[in-house]
Amino acid sequence: MRRTASSLALAALLALSACTSKPEETADVALSVFLDNDVTVTQKSTVRQRLESMPSVTEVSFESREQTFERQKADLQDQPDLLASLKPEHMPELFRATVTDASIAEAVELVLTEVDGVDEVVLRIADVDPLPSRIGVIVQLEPSATGEQRAAAEKAVRALPTAKSVTFEDRDAAYERLRKRCQGKGDLAAQLQPQMTHESWRFEMPLTKEGSGVSELMKLDGVDVTPLAPLAML
Repeated sequence: MRRTASSLALAALLALSACTSKPEETADVALSVFLDNDVTVTQKSTVRQRLESMPSVTEVSFESREQTFERQKADLQDQPDLLASLKPEHMPELFRATVTDASIAEAVELVLTEVDGVDEVVLRIADVDPLPSRIGVIVQLEPSATGEQRAAAEKAVRALPTAKSVTFEDRDAAYERLRKRCQGKGDLAAQLQPQMTHESWRFEMPLTKEGSGVSELMKLDGVDVTPLAPLAML
């Protein structure tokens, strides 16, 4: 379900980009917490409590499978091929929320991913009109990625013609960066653990309806997730 959730988030955001009239930066991040298919009532309650206790996390709401299906139908009305593959029974249950401090959004994601009943956490730019003119892209590598897969990911990132400020961050550097950003943010720094972090390629690029090749990165073996993020997350 991981690639499906990320693909749906990307498609919804790119559909919105057609409405952009002028650039405007935003620090808000939309947070989607996808639940396991066999999640229990107790686990759902725990996930909601964790969300509501997180610093800078607001507007927490639950979305049923039926609500998710109806939302995706509206978001993907101009993408019939993707829409045709969706079925209500295949939709996940999820919580939606907003992270008002983009600099700690990754830490929130990593901590929530460890909660029982959570299948995946997806981050993307919050829905605003107009959307920002530039976005941050974070290409996380799976811990099990082979040398060949890592090389392919690097080649694909560097081949993107509009990617700017391309950098590589190892797990230790990621942990230190997030730990510092989480200082003064409740007990978030204490909940964050070094083994939660990922190696990643990070860069910025213009936000366009076509996606500028980002969707192709998501298909690469060894790549875990490619969120479209505010520049403040980089």
